[in-house]
Amino acid sequence: MVARVSSGVIDPVSDRILTRRFSILWLVGFSSYASVYLLIPVLPLYLQQRGMTATAIGSLLGLMSLAALFTRPFSGWLSDGLGRKPLITAGLAGLLVFTLGLPFIAGALVFAILRLISGVGWGCLTSNANTLAGEMAPPGRQGEAIGHYTMAGSVAFAGAPAVGLFLIHRYGYHAAFWAAAGLTTLALVLSAFLERRPPTPLRPFSAGNLITWNAVGPAAVLMLHAMTYGGLITFLPLLARDRDLGDPSLFFTIYALALVVIRGTAGRLSDRFGRPAVIGPGLATGGLALLILAFATARWHMLGSALLFSFSMGFVQPPSLAWGLDLSGGQRGVAMATMVAAQDMGIAVGGAVLGFIGTQAGFGALFGAAAGVSLMALLGLLALARSSRVSAAPLPGLSRRRRKGASKE
Repeated sequence: MVARVSSGVIDPVSDRILTRRFSILWLVGFSSYASVYLLIPVLPLYLQQRGMTATAIGSLLGLMSLAALFTRPFSGWLSDGLGRKPLITAGLAGLLVFTLGLPFIAGALVFAILRLISGVGWGCLTSNANTLAGEMAPPGRQGEAIGHYTMAGSVAFAGAPAVGLFLIHRYGYHAAFWAAAGLTTLALVLSAFLERRPPTPLRPFSAGNLITWNAVGPAAVLMLHAMTYGGLITFLPLLARDRDLGDPSLFFTIYALALVVIRGTAGRLSDRFGRPAVIGPGLATGGLALLILAFATARWHMLGSALLFSFSMGFVQPPSLAWGLDLSGGQRGVAMATMVAAQDMGIAVGGAVLGFIGTQAGFGALFGAAAGVSLMALLGLLALARSSRVSAAPLPGLSRRRRKGASKE
């Protein structure tokens, strides 16, 4: 029987992705995502009730993404030496401090401190959980494994915001805060059952060791795609109201449910045919979805674009993250941090840049420009796929038949 190393644990080669270890990681991811998503519609209302302006609310809530962005490179560097589990546990502890502190905030300063702590935790948790999911995969199936893992976020997104609104309307804000704290506690308890590999010496601390330079190209493509996502989630509700397209929550429900089905399939296809072969159609479909929104005049336009954009996200994100691991050179934590930080930056920049275009020229121009960004990402991908410096081929892992044959040796 042939053995392999996964996150420092020696296992027999197996075709299975949905093992006990992977299931525990998936539940950790689902619980933590549900905790965060439950509070997405709750926190703006809560801060508004406490007398804060829209500008203050936006700035305070944005601190989490800002802290996560700057944390990711350091957490990736640390996890390549200490292992994924300590960083995942530390990240969950940071989220727990935030949720437990919410009922007791006395003002904007306390909330800002708690929000920064949650951002550091989120930066440690999400990058390293994605990395661990890829490391748990059988040879040549990293894309599929990451697709299945990121499905946890899609499932949480489909229901958690509605649960948060239900709780505050029925029982009050503190009920939502305690529910989020309970979910984070559950994730923290489950994380204790993740296996930890023995620590290895850390690479010297330097700017060059905080970024996987081979992955900068794929990260740039992912950043451009994330810019379109950032603009979409920020301005779709305003577009729906401006053009009377119906309840925008239907868009996000359809998007999330379709994404649950798509993610695993897209990852599996990228393992077989190569990352660019799957990412390309995803970028093209995303551009089409945004172009439809630019000219949308009826509800079915909005709902049709939800299906198309779910295809786009499913076909771009998991294969892109797996591509980063392909190019990691053994420093998988840093590589994943590079990819996810690029995604964070794209979401933040996309909302700001596309918002400026919308202010100057209207929603049609905003979503038309977003479609143009998708085209830029597609052109960048084609350039990368032709470059000899960036591997675009399917993974060199064993084929299914060869793995089965090897396991009999």
